[in-house]
Amino acid sequence: MSGDSQASQTPYPVPRRAHQKSRTGCRNCKLRKVKCDEKRPVCDKCAIHYAHIQKCDYGDESPSSQESMTKKPAAEKLRRALKAVPILPKSRHRQEVEFSTLARPASSDWDPFAQHPHSVEPDIHLLMGTYFSSHIFNVFPYYPTPTLNPVLEFFAPLITKDTVLFHVTLLISAFRMEQHLPPHERVRCIRLSKMCMDLIQNRINEPFPICVSDETLAAVAGLAVIEHEKGSLRLSRIHVTGLRRMLEVRGGLEAIRISNPTIANVLFCMFVAAADVDFPSCDSETIVQRPPWFYHSLQLDRASPFPSGSGVTSSRATSGELVPNPSPSANHALDFQAHGVSPAYSELMLNLRILAKTYQTANDCSSAREYQDVLTFLCSTLQRLLTLPLPVHDPLLGVNGVGDYESAITAACRHALIIHVFAQWCGHQPDPSLLVSSAQHNLLLTLRPLTDQRHVSTKLLLWLLSVGGTCPYGPAQHKWFVSQLADVATDLEIHSWEDMKASLKQVIWHEYQDDKQHKELWDEVLALREEEALHFSEMVYPVPSVVL
Repeated sequence: MSGDSQASQTPYPVPRRAHQKSRTGCRNCKLRKVKCDEKRPVCDKCAIHYAHIQKCDYGDESPSSQESMTKKPAAEKLRRALKAVPILPKSRHRQEVEFSTLARPASSDWDPFAQHPHSVEPDIHLLMGTYFSSHIFNVFPYYPTPTLNPVLEFFAPLITKDTVLFHVTLLISAFRMEQHLPPHERVRCIRLSKMCMDLIQNRINEPFPICVSDETLAAVAGLAVIEHEKGSLRLSRIHVTGLRRMLEVRGGLEAIRISNPTIANVLFCMFVAAADVDFPSCDSETIVQRPPWFYHSLQLDRASPFPSGSGVTSSRATSGELVPNPSPSANHALDFQAHGVSPAYSELMLNLRILAKTYQTANDCSSAREYQDVLTFLCSTLQRLLTLPLPVHDPLLGVNGVGDYESAITAACRHALIIHVFAQWCGHQPDPSLLVSSAQHNLLLTLRPLTDQRHVSTKLLLWLLSVGGTCPYGPAQHKWFVSQLADVATDLEIHSWEDMKASLKQVIWHEYQDDKQHKELWDEVLALREEEALHFSEMVYPVPSVVL
């Protein structure tokens, strides 16, 4: 059968996803493939997702123009959309690195349908159209809009310039189109898998530095993503382990951040999803470089008091010698070291607090480059968090001194930070759910000695319990966090959401992502308090006497 006749065949239907799709809703919900409630002027999904949106586009203001657009081929509509977006990188002020073997496009006329490597794959336009209209907006870390999508600006042009990366991209698109089919019916996946394995094998056998170029690394990560989505964790681990060896040759992820930060972020996310493959050893001592905006925001953070409610600010401890003395300031950000957190982890917590306070959504960035820099700072901080050695602490031995308390509270902060950041990215690929669920389990084990023995009630402990309670995994663990949170809030005399929110803001608070879920958790705490108040009675269990 000729290539033309194959290309004209009816394509396989797009697989049904786990979430509801929007067919009659606004344009943004259709693009994001989520269910739209069609409220006007702004639907609930867009009101949550876009910070400054004023009106949703339902396409009914101009029926004639809408009708004319629907008659155009999908590829043509995508060409027009891409040409309307500044997708090409501006002049870079970073050091040029010899490993970046492919030239970046020099014209705004870049067209992924017309400019791509030669391939015998007959469904190129279908697969490319699916990738650029859907998959490119559903990667981890999350990129919401075309104009502020670093993947679209700094990564996508490389796809159409490198044969290996191009075919892996086609394979990703084919897999997501055919994943609802039985394995033996995934004809595009079978065809492209063989092509990709041959191409990558040939590439890694080429001389240095082409064998470890940015594009080669991204292609290997793409194969790992597919196996991870399939649930083939063994094969995914093989790809990530090979990726780690290639990064060791390149000088670690920090070297990739110099040549292409967006590719470095994509590779970082794959290591996070794999969960059981270590980062390159050459990155273990890397110091996170703070951007200029950080210090300006830090000054504002230290100078601006938080609103305070009626909740007390000091810690309550039954054994004062076990607990470091927290800062007595009620209205300012917590000093993490004063609360027993080790200096290295305190620095990372400060990074995340300032980042969360400065950038709430992608719309707070003025360009895709600024958004790329913000995400690179975030990924660098999180990589350092995941590579720092864990404090030596055995939860089964309890907390018997200041050293034990500091180790326990530092370990708890590590687990809580993983939940606080990565839980928001679960559901995007590669999915970090395994890391998040493990962190919730470890957080409970670490906090149990503190809560069981009621050593201390501080606002840091309050934040740790609240973060654990908002984790989307484990109903049994969730009940434990709610119960302990109710006790600690009572100890701190926190009785309203305003007091609770003011206390959480003193630790780490991302208004856009935290407000709703922590408020829902607080409502559960209030419901538990009311139930306990109705059924509580003083019980005295006499000790039975022993008759000799």
